[in-house]
Amino acid sequence: MGAFALAVAGGLLIVPSSAAAPAPPAAFTGSATGAAEPCQVTLPGGLKATVTGNAGQRTARLTDPAQAKEAVTTYWSGGHQYLMPASAATAPRAAADPSAYDVTALADRTCGTGAERAAPAAGNSVRHGYRMARLTIDARDGASRPATKGKVLLADLDDNTYVRRSYDISTGVLRLVVPAGRYAALFTYPDSEGGELTYRIALDPEFTVRDGSRVTLDAAAATVPVEVPSTPRPATLVGRSFSVYRGDGSGLGAEHGLWFQMQWPPSATARLQVNPGAGPVAHGRFSVVTTFDYASPDGAAQPYAYHLAQSADRTPARFLEKADPATLATVRRSYAGAEDTGTPMLAVHGAAPVWAARTRELAATGYEFFAPGTVRTEYYSALPDVSWSHTIEDAARRVDIESGRTVYRRGGRTTETVGAGALHPNSPLAAPDTVTYCGACADGTSLLFALRPDGDNTPGDEGLLTSGETNTVTLTRDGEPYATGDTGLDQASVPVPAGRARYALHLATRRSTPGTRLSPGTDTTWTFTADPGRGRNVPANVLCPASAAKCTALPLLYAYTNTDADPLNRVAPGRHTLTLRVARQQYSAAGTVTGADVSVSYDDGAHWKPLRVRGAAGDFTADYTVPSDASGHTVSFRLSARDSTGSRVDQELPGAYLVP
Repeated sequence: MGAFALAVAGGLLIVPSSAAAPAPPAAFTGSATGAAEPCQVTLPGGLKATVTGNAGQRTARLTDPAQAKEAVTTYWSGGHQYLMPASAATAPRAAADPSAYDVTALADRTCGTGAERAAPAAGNSVRHGYRMARLTIDARDGASRPATKGKVLLADLDDNTYVRRSYDISTGVLRLVVPAGRYAALFTYPDSEGGELTYRIALDPEFTVRDGSRVTLDAAAATVPVEVPSTPRPATLVGRSFSVYRGDGSGLGAEHGLWFQMQWPPSATARLQVNPGAGPVAHGRFSVVTTFDYASPDGAAQPYAYHLAQSADRTPARFLEKADPATLATVRRSYAGAEDTGTPMLAVHGAAPVWAARTRELAATGYEFFAPGTVRTEYYSALPDVSWSHTIEDAARRVDIESGRTVYRRGGRTTETVGAGALHPNSPLAAPDTVTYCGACADGTSLLFALRPDGDNTPGDEGLLTSGETNTVTLTRDGEPYATGDTGLDQASVPVPAGRARYALHLATRRSTPGTRLSPGTDTTWTFTADPGRGRNVPANVLCPASAAKCTALPLLYAYTNTDADPLNRVAPGRHTLTLRVARQQYSAAGTVTGADVSVSYDDGAHWKPLRVRGAAGDFTADYTVPSDASGHTVSFRLSARDSTGSRVDQELPGAYLVP
């Protein structure tokens, strides 16, 4: 009996041929090619880092930023990421062999999460037939003497994937043989003269290497300090970063953008100085970004925060000293969580140049802990060339929820909610200035999916449990069982026969979260008609899942619910209104959402009651009344929606809200 295989991160779905019996076959596991569970590694000294990734793009960050008592430098070399604490950077043994701080290799050894990096974009493959040249780099210390410590980063601008390495300095001279062409270099020198540690960064973002070329990187030229800017209202600094982006932004991975980053916890006393006037460049892109995150003082009646950034295509003669309120955007954000268990949420902030965000490998710029259910006003530097993002780690629900990227506008005012309502699969949402995956697409031979199972009710917010979750998939084609699996739909593909067919795709998610009764599981069935290979391809900034080259969007529907719950996802006995928004897969063929149905349960799903639904064209409401005897139970919802093309979504959301 013939069979097709559905490739998926962490496993395979077995697909019977047309001659197979109607019962779906058993699933078996295979190699992981997409998202893996976060891997925690331990650096020398006990500092822990968490490595996460998707489709070969892996990034590490500090697991508990509060443990860091000093500056931590992030850099890439040979395709691996390093996290180097300040004390290690100045230690002779670590400088001679920094492999203990290679978090990429540590993750491979600890968790076996090594996945091949995405292939270089077209036009950026390794050059052949190049001419080699001798290059000498003179590294000078803070007094312009030959440096006996520090690190030089070197990037080949003609081939970002070929030469992008780091070199330790011990004699002040670095002699190399490299392909001739255009390069960038950065020298970081830890200057402890005078008793206070100052990192001096000397940058040369563009120079040409010919045989016998010599370049000087002088730390004494790093005279411009990166100071902490003042805020319009009193606020406490919670994190800061300095990042250098150098590349072309044309492909996936750090080799096309993020080059160097340094972060300081608030308690760190190390200073940073940079050489002014480096840049702009004629080849590729170059950006220097500084960020500062602040929280309102303890006890503030109305909590607030500042997220400040400065971005430039050259190293400034003066860094940001004071935030001008006229340059900020205002966001009223709610961080909805589970019951208050005493475990704080962790917010991981991110800011990157718009061009570099397209590489999808971005380091965090700041971290912040706060109580679940926090509602506050946040002020962002509104820069046209900087996109912001955040990831929220909800420890009670064991879920990481990642937002899409946003470019804020001066004077803009928006309201955002993270983590509200039941967790459920959510499709990525593309924006013109970013690169993301298509949630549900097809090429000429396969159905392709990039659907994480634990998003919230904001379109584009993706979520994934860190542990304790199973995801079972079944697929029917024209009413016949076709595929099964137990590894979900994140970076999954299934070969299908040519021609138009009716499909039903079911994802059953079960979550084990002892800390809360919210969202113990989700059942979603998408029913749709598809003719793989037919239709318009998605835009260039939308990636096809499972490494497919070109694809068209499938007409799946996604449902987003909300209600007047409190920030801990609780609804009191009494009358409430549920809002239901139904959206089609981005870039799918035209169609209109024509109707919806909703039922509610007030006793943890034991009994269900249909609700009267009002609305049209994808926007619906339904009133419901929580009875007084529901206290101590959860409110659950069942919903369905359909559109003019015959697509529909059926979803059950148990434990959406608690009744106190």
